[in-house]
Amino acid sequence: MVPLTESGDSCSCGKNKYGMSMTNSSRRDVLAPAGPAWAGSLMGTSIFATLAHIHDVPVIPELLLVMAVGILGFIVVGWLRLRNPPFRSKLMAPWGMLSMGIMALGSAATALASNSSWQLVSWWIGAPLAIYVSLRQLRGFEGEPTFQWGLALVAPMVAATSGAQLSIDYGTFYHVCGQIFFWMALITVLPIFVRCYVALLSGTMRIPDSIAGTAWIPLGLVGQSTAAAQLLFDRTFAVAYGAVVLIVGIFLAAIALRRFTRAVIRWAGYSPGWWGATFPVGTLSLGTHMLGDSVGAQWLYTVSGVLLCLLAVHWSACVARFVWWAREQAVRI
Repeated sequence: MVPLTESGDSCSCGKNKYGMSMTNSSRRDVLAPAGPAWAGSLMGTSIFATLAHIHDVPVIPELLLVMAVGILGFIVVGWLRLRNPPFRSKLMAPWGMLSMGIMALGSAATALASNSSWQLVSWWIGAPLAIYVSLRQLRGFEGEPTFQWGLALVAPMVAATSGAQLSIDYGTFYHVCGQIFFWMALITVLPIFVRCYVALLSGTMRIPDSIAGTAWIPLGLVGQSTAAAQLLFDRTFAVAYGAVVLIVGIFLAAIALRRFTRAVIRWAGYSPGWWGATFPVGTLSLGTHMLGDSVGAQWLYTVSGVLLCLLAVHWSACVARFVWWAREQAVRI
C-alpha cells in the first residue's frame, strides 16, 4: 500500500514535494516517496484491526495487524533512505499522521495481545511527536485553506485517548496528560476546521478528486474526541459532548461521503489523500461504541458496526486503487 515512488511532479517545494498537493487532474497519480506522507495507510489499517477485534470479527484483526507492521516498516525505511519530508518542514501533516499511526498501531497490538506494554511504548513515541508537530504547525500555515492543515493539530487527541486507556494500568499521570492533550487539540484545531468549512461552502476551497479522502479529516476529530471524552471526563459531560459532536458529524459526514464516493466512482488518480477516508471513519466507529458503553444503548453498538462496515469499504477501495496503480506500473515496465 506504500509505493516506493517519487512524486510525478519534480517540484522541490511545498506540498508537491511531499505528495500532499492538490492537482488539477483528477486522473493523475500524485505519489509521494515512501515515508510519513503515507502514514494514513498505517492509521487506517491499525484502527481497522482494533475495531474488527472489538466487534469480534475472526482472523481479520490479526491479518490487518501484520499488514500495519509491514506498512510502518516501509514508512521508516523509506524515510531513512529519502528523508522526505524533512523533519522541520513547514507542512507537518505527514509527521502528525505518523505520530497518530504509531499510537494506533500500539493500541491495535494491545487490543489483540491483551498486553498494554505495546500501547505504552507507542504512546511514549507518538505522544511527544504529536505535541512537537502540533506546536510547530501552529507557527504558520502555507497556501490556501485545506483540511490537511488540521492533521498535525489533531494528533494530540489520539494521544489523549491512548493516555486515558493507559491510566487504567499506569496511573493518574496518563489521565492528566490525556486531559491536557484533549483541550490542546480541540482549542487549536477547531478554528482551522471552521475556516476550512467556510471556505469550502463558499466555493473558495477546492478538493480535487485525487485527494477527496481528505474531506473526512475533520470527522477524525469528531470520533476521536468523542472516544476520549468518555474515558477522561465525568459521565454527564462525556455523554453531552459526544451527543453534540456526533450530531454535527452527521452533516460533515454527508459532505465527505459524497465527495469521496464520487472520487471512487471516477477512479481518481491515486495519492496519499485516498487513505484520508479510513482512519476518521474508524474513530467514528470507536466513538459511537464508547458512547454506547457510557449510556448503555445497544443501538449505538449497531451504529458502530455499520461504521466499521463503511471503514471496510473505504479501506478496500484504497487497496484496490493501489493494486490498480501497481498493475499499471507493471504494464509500463
